Amino acid sequence: MRTKLYIAAVMAGLFIFGQGVHAFSGNGSKMPHHFGGNSLVVGSDGTSYVASANIASATSMTSMTSNLIAITSAGSKQSITVNGLVKKFVIGQDTSSNNYLIATAMVKSSTTTSPSTVLYITPLPFSQSSTPTSVSLTGAMASRPQIVNGNIYITTTLWSASTTGGASTKTSYLNVVGFNGSIVSQVSY
Repeated sequence: MRTKLYIAAVMAGLFIFGQGVHAFSGNGSKMPHHFGGNSLVVGSDGTSYVASANIASATSMTSMTSNLIAITSAGSKQSITVNGLVKKFVIGQDTSSNNYLIATAMVKSSTTTSPSTVLYITPLPFSQSSTPTSVSLTGAMASRPQIVNGNIYITTTLWSASTTGGASTKTSYLNVVGFNGSIVSQVSY
């Protein structure tokens, strides 16, 4: 009976977190691992793109990395490593019809108390030597990127805990980013 209650409690926790499962490293730090979400996108040439978190090598959220992996229909693979936990990614085109993989990652630096979002913009096709353009955005919770009129639209949310024990507050941002990595606008709401 206790085992069934424990399993039910764990399953309820998975539904509550929704975005992933939390594991703990040997030093007690929490390391989120993402199961689900936008775990696969397929390009017009049939190349599949997946993301994989490198949990085994991470000792904390600050050392978390993810692999972006391209698998062609012929079965060849290419991958690049980016900082953070990749949460969502899409394929989009700039105004010149060049294809890009646009990925959002939750990144925690050792100097900040809360994670932030990094937007990675990678021209397709990519190879092991490709270096994505990275754009740091305020807030850890990011929406799925949308591509409109040659720009990338993404919302992010920053939660701030009260220093007096009151309720935490949230500020959301609409970010518009160019394919070259420039922030066109950032509006809080």
